[in-house]
Amino acid sequence: MDLLKNPFYVLGATTRDNRHSIMELAEEQSLLSDADACMEARSILIHPRRRISAEVAWLPGIDPSRTGRTDEVLKRLDAPNQTLLNITGLTPIARANLFVSGLSRLPNFSSFNIVEWILAIAQASEAIDSETVCATLNEDRRASGFPEITDLSAIDDEIRKQKSHYRQVLTVVLESLPVPERASVLTMAIGTSIGNGRYQCPILIEDLILSYERGIQDSLEQKQRIIEAQDDKLRVMVDARNTDTAMQTIVDQLIEAVKEWDTIAQPIQLSKRSRGERHNASFEIAWRVRELAIHLFNEYGKLDFSQQITNMLKEVFAEVIEVDERITEDLKALEKQAHITKSFEKFEKINTQVEKLKEASDTYKPDYTLTPMVNQLIQTVKTWNTSTQPVEVNNAVAITVRNIALHLWNEHQKLDFAIQLTNALIGVFKGMNGMHEVNNRLSQDITTLTNIREQRRLQNQHRSEDRGLSGCLIDRVIGYAIFFGVCGIIALIGSLMEGC
Repeated sequence: MDLLKNPFYVLGATTRDNRHSIMELAEEQSLLSDADACMEARSILIHPRRRISAEVAWLPGIDPSRTGRTDEVLKRLDAPNQTLLNITGLTPIARANLFVSGLSRLPNFSSFNIVEWILAIAQASEAIDSETVCATLNEDRRASGFPEITDLSAIDDEIRKQKSHYRQVLTVVLESLPVPERASVLTMAIGTSIGNGRYQCPILIEDLILSYERGIQDSLEQKQRIIEAQDDKLRVMVDARNTDTAMQTIVDQLIEAVKEWDTIAQPIQLSKRSRGERHNASFEIAWRVRELAIHLFNEYGKLDFSQQITNMLKEVFAEVIEVDERITEDLKALEKQAHITKSFEKFEKINTQVEKLKEASDTYKPDYTLTPMVNQLIQTVKTWNTSTQPVEVNNAVAITVRNIALHLWNEHQKLDFAIQLTNALIGVFKGMNGMHEVNNRLSQDITTLTNIREQRRLQNQHRSEDRGLSGCLIDRVIGYAIFFGVCGIIALIGSLMEGC
């Protein structure tokens, strides 16, 4: 029952007015307004049993002796707004009755402020206690001369009726919203009320979600058909070896359709989860799309599509029991496979660079051609992430690059290139678990190669010294030859002169 349709409001009566006062008020009001409505209101208020419905739907607990308090509260309904929710000094049932009447008269509202109203009404409704209400009503009845209520079940019945009224008003308000916005409001309401599972969802919100679920059944079935059609189309396309570009369009459409499904179904999912249940329709959709992702990867190696779909499932079905845990496992497996695939691609890149370097060296390309190839290979090796790779893959990479380093030295005497590559390998793989043998070989290699380089350096130094000594001797010989040559000429001239 709405506050402004309550018999107490119609007659302007208080809960402490006696039978005589009520009849007088009815006579006065019948001259000013609808006489039939006034007589009906009087009939309800003077009848002890019928009166209970009006008392429960009114403002129990407001002391009528506080002049103007009821009028002050009711006046807030003339132009209700968010400040009405901050009113204090009311019993839970009075708050609920007031808030519902205020919401039904709200001139405009948004999703956010509707959530506030729903939570306030739900909390007040949850706090209503029939024994407390009965005690409050009997206190007023003693003052008005009406017999006290002794049958608590009568109070329970009227409270149930009033809560049904709350639900009806809230349902009307929610149904005035588009379905996605309605879903958003209910999702926020239940999410806030249960606090990530710490609290039990208020019964009123559970009832609203049950009503919502019945109302959107057709929409869910329509979206389910769209998802199933896109699933079927993707399977046909991948079987027919369509291009990834063409398939990407359908994957995007499927992901969008599933997200739209989840937006609508999310309040139902949350409600089910808060009770330890699952939303079967969402579970079936999630499982079907999960099987598609598995099919795309296992049968055709479409890792990227599989990851896109699985990531979406993880995001949108977090509220569905059983799906979330299984999808998490799928993602870990796909991430591992993606990592293996990337590792394989990088290993293939190293192999390709090694093969090109070997071919260039075997065809006796000059050093200025080999140098950038060696540098490129070293850079690739340095970006290899050893900590995330299996031991056998790390060993394979190290051995592959070690072999080309040894080849450059053994076959072509490219000592500097061999040392550069070996040092790079040691810098990347040193201390890695499971690589003791390879690291020992690399240590031996670098020791051997650096010794050879040192020997070469010493040999070159000795040759330079020998060349220097030989030069000095030759200079001396030439000097002596010149000296003795000049002396000989002088002696010859002297002999000739004597002969003359």
